[in-house]
Amino acid sequence: MKSLGLSLVLAGAAVAHFSWIAPLTPTLTVGAVTKVQFGTGHALGTSESALPLEDLKAFVLTPSGGRVELTVAKAGLWLAADYAVKETGQHRLVFSQERGARSRTPKGIKDGGRDKNPDATQAFRTVRTAVAYAFTAGAKMDAKAAGIAYELVPERTEKAIAFTLLRNGKPCPGGEVAVSWAGKKEVLLGNTGPDGKISYTIPAGAKGAFVVLAEQRVAAAKGANYDTDNYETALYLNW
Repeated sequence: MKSLGLSLVLAGAAVAHFSWIAPLTPTLTVGAVTKVQFGTGHALGTSESALPLEDLKAFVLTPSGGRVELTVAKAGLWLAADYAVKETGQHRLVFSQERGARSRTPKGIKDGGRDKNPDATQAFRTVRTAVAYAFTAGAKMDAKAAGIAYELVPERTEKAIAFTLLRNGKPCPGGEVAVSWAGKKEVLLGNTGPDGKISYTIPAGAKGAFVVLAEQRVAAAKGANYDTDNYETALYLNW
């Protein structure tokens, strides 16, 4: 496992947009409805554009193991949904979006792969996911995979958090990982090791919400009409 302290965290900065899911209320209350937000931007808490609704699946994994589907709608530069909390414990908010082949062309991004866009400079398929851990008062983290195509699974200690990156349920090496605290741009941590793991030492005095991000480009299967599968995921946590 790679272990990264604060000195390395400050050494680099990622610049790509990322997308996340988060509860508007830090602590969930049984019997109350909490607003769930979906944002896209360079910093947690500031959404610069609304995610497309096409192919978006959003749901909550409840403490008892159930799954509650979310009805998502645009809300300005955000997407939003309501979630009625019915159980005490850990709730995992999840979204997954697997978009078909698209191409970057001299006239912009177009739907379809190289077969439809012979002038494409790049053709790709995007898999975008996010998970947020949320709790009722006093509940503890019980980290586990959400069963989506690309995700980070956390393991918290007193001063650090270890993460395992999974692709299709298996440890995934080589994913580029960054972190962004609320109101701050993301900073690069490094790449997951051969076991899909990486760890992050929490900066002294840091509190509040942050996201851990991972992304990766994988060569498309032979015969595909695009070049790469582009994977990205965000994991929302509170410290």
